[in-house]
Amino acid sequence: MTNQKSGKKIAIGPMSTEVIEAVYKYSELNKKELMLIASKNQIDYKHGYVNNWSTADYSAFLKKLKKKYNSRVKICRDHCGPGFNNNYSLKDVYRTIDSDVENGFDLIHIDFSKNKSDYKKILVESKKAIKYAKSLNHKLQFEVGTDENFGQKLSHMNIKEFISEINFFLDFVNPEYFVVPTGSLVMEDKQVGFYNENFIKSVYKRFSSFKINLKEHNADYLTGDEIFKRKNFISALNIAPQFGVNQTMFVLGECKKFGINTDDFLEASYNSKKWQKWLYKANKEDKLRCSIIAGHYNFNSKEYKFLIENLRKYKKTVDSDIINSHMEIIDHYVTNF
Repeated sequence: MTNQKSGKKIAIGPMSTEVIEAVYKYSELNKKELMLIASKNQIDYKHGYVNNWSTADYSAFLKKLKKKYNSRVKICRDHCGPGFNNNYSLKDVYRTIDSDVENGFDLIHIDFSKNKSDYKKILVESKKAIKYAKSLNHKLQFEVGTDENFGQKLSHMNIKEFISEINFFLDFVNPEYFVVPTGSLVMEDKQVGFYNENFIKSVYKRFSSFKINLKEHNADYLTGDEIFKRKNFISALNIAPQFGVNQTMFVLGECKKFGINTDDFLEASYNSKKWQKWLYKANKEDKLRCSIIAGHYNFNSKEYKFLIENLRKYKKTVDSDIINSHMEIIDHYVTNF
């Protein structure tokens, strides 16, 4: 593990205010640095589905938590590139970079894999974006590479491509992380991929001279043994949708205990159709499963707020209970990684 520049990191998607606070609280209690990885869909310079927050709104909330907790949390942008919020405009990408730097982000993942051009053009545009961001803040860290090939049985032939790509980036930047597709794949509320250990081991050995950390995306729903297998080669794991499903399930379970009707929230979640990209083997007519998968996209809805307001009447600790349930997931990953 000599090529790893820093300790193991768990990177968590800010799916809700409770998830975010769980990150800060866990970091303080366990003296562990964690990462928050906001996608452009979740939070961006205009808004996102998390609380309808702009990047500035998000930053203001984080500053409050930083005062509340003595924690170490790295603020990161996940998949900063065209197409990740269905907007392919380069102007949109650069506005995200401007806002991230202005609001004190520590790391930006530059990912132009969805750019509608050939591979060479993608690399050129990635370089321009990184150099631009560096010109705004020379201390800014970067993550490069993409998980767009996830779920595939990659071979040793791909290693040459990875080496060539990282050499391209190392010519002008020293990335903190290089995203490597391990075979993991999250669909519905489960891990349906696999861990291609032989491939990752080969990549790791070839990367040993680069002194760069390998990062895995789509690491949700892994068992302790599956996490442990990654320890020797992977330096950071991304987990996001698992926290959204966890909070949805937790709230629905508490509502059932106290006889609070959840039909309106489930209907709103289903009608949002945010479950569509996550379906694997489930049928779209399985409305309950689809609603649970899409639940976190609707935490800002009046239907969800109604549930929380009513739960507080029966259980004053419901907010902290949700936070603690997220901390259990974080601890599962930290303990095994």
